[in-house]
Amino acid sequence: MFLVTVGGFWGTSHVVLNYGAFEQIVVFKAQHLKASMFAGNASAAQIQPRPSQTLAPVREKIATKRKLARKAKPRDRAKQLLLDMEIYPSDNRIFIPKINKNVPLVSVPNHKNWKSLENTIQKGLQNGVVVHPVSRDPGQLGNFFVTGHSSYYAWDRGKFKDVFALLHEVDPGDQVEVYWEGKKYVYLMREEKVVPPTQISVLNQPKNKSILTLMTCTPVGTNKNRLILVGDLVS
Repeated sequence: MFLVTVGGFWGTSHVVLNYGAFEQIVVFKAQHLKASMFAGNASAAQIQPRPSQTLAPVREKIATKRKLARKAKPRDRAKQLLLDMEIYPSDNRIFIPKINKNVPLVSVPNHKNWKSLENTIQKGLQNGVVVHPVSRDPGQLGNFFVTGHSSYYAWDRGKFKDVFALLHEVDPGDQVEVYWEGKKYVYLMREEKVVPPTQISVLNQPKNKSILTLMTCTPVGTNKNRLILVGDLVS
């Protein structure tokens, strides 16, 4: 009875203290379950069109746009060009479409003293996800290393204490976008692994390719291990 009481109290307090992270996980799972159910029903009832039926409206739309473009005045062409232009954020950010996270990238200074470096990183995590000081810039050969909280103390002042709670839902083959100093970099994730906190080899810098490494604590609500996702620069 004593063990059951202690276990129940610990489990309840664990969920309460990490409510934001667990809420994200439950909502994400529910949305995907709902989407898969509707997709299954729709695909069962839908009749697949022939290729000619599928391509005809697309070809007609392209032809119409070309006619309008030829007739448009130079001023109208310039206006349309501005409307179609992709706008990049003014600050450095990372966007993970799979889990719909668009988060500021925070750079922190390096320290030879490990404790000072840890304190600096924890402070930076209050404002987004942190670019580790050993990182190479996106586009350069090497490792662009980013770390963020999957959960943290409920009383912490930061707004991003559970920003990576859904990072385990990102799979190999998913894309991640990095906006850095006015340029966009797209990475294709290829590897997922769980390592102990002492495995510093995840910070290694490859000399022949440009990679992105995302790191957070796992399981959610603990700092027992680290979840590592690695991706390659594709554009």
